[in-house]
Amino acid sequence: MIESAAAACAGIGAAMAILVVGAAHEPAIPAWLSRPAQRWWAAEDALASGSGLALDGRTLVALECFAALAGATGAATMTGLLVLAVPAAAGGAAIVHAAVTARARALQVLRQDAVLEATRMLRQLLETGAASVNQAIAVLAERGPVPLRAEFRVIAARSVGRRQAWKDARERIGEPLFDMLAAAVLIQRHGGGELVPLFADLESSVTAAQEVEREARALQAQARSASSIIVALPVAFLVALSTLRSPYLDAFHEAPGEVFLLAMLGVMAAGYLWMRRLLDLPGLQRVRLTDA
Repeated sequence: MIESAAAACAGIGAAMAILVVGAAHEPAIPAWLSRPAQRWWAAEDALASGSGLALDGRTLVALECFAALAGATGAATMTGLLVLAVPAAAGGAAIVHAAVTARARALQVLRQDAVLEATRMLRQLLETGAASVNQAIAVLAERGPVPLRAEFRVIAARSVGRRQAWKDARERIGEPLFDMLAAAVLIQRHGGGELVPLFADLESSVTAAQEVEREARALQAQARSASSIIVALPVAFLVALSTLRSPYLDAFHEAPGEVFLLAMLGVMAAGYLWMRRLLDLPGLQRVRLTDA
């Protein structure tokens, strides 16, 4: 049984490795199969880059594969049901993915708060009439929000090519409010006083939008947790009965029983993915500037 479990887990690991290599190197396979793999690879790479950890796309996928292989091996060895290696592998990869996603989301919240605070400080500096836009940006580079000081230092230091500096900063920060802030600064006149009402409107509207988004994400997290528990309970029940060597599971050790169990797990997985799809939130949309 252990040899069979090891063979099954090795097959799962090999399949994941093939997916990783295929997504990274654009293999000569049909477009209907390669395009989803490439989108998945791009999403994993973006998640790793935005997590603030020493990860890239390959490292993240390797960690997910390792966690999936460990979960599949443990489940198959402990329960004797090879079919349970599939949800265990998915669960192991999902744990790593969820941890990195939580880290990336925490950094995104910090960036959003920092951009909002920078917009507020910029408005206040311009309201006093004691600073131009360039001088206000220099002040932000010294006393602005800590997560954005380095970005404002780079912008303030560029007397030539400042539009490109704003563009590079927008790509690194990746927040809609910063996109709008950059657009407002780039189209302003040298005096800068007319930007005060615009910054005030940006601050109020984006604050309201972020409050709604965060409340929606909190409700989304609750719904996702509930759906995960609903899906995990039957699997946990099967694992518990298998560990206790319950005779109720004898039928699942035969080929027809394994096929039936695999089909039911597939139905559960499809329902779970459908629920997750319904709970997806688009979030605030980025502002694209083609002339900056």
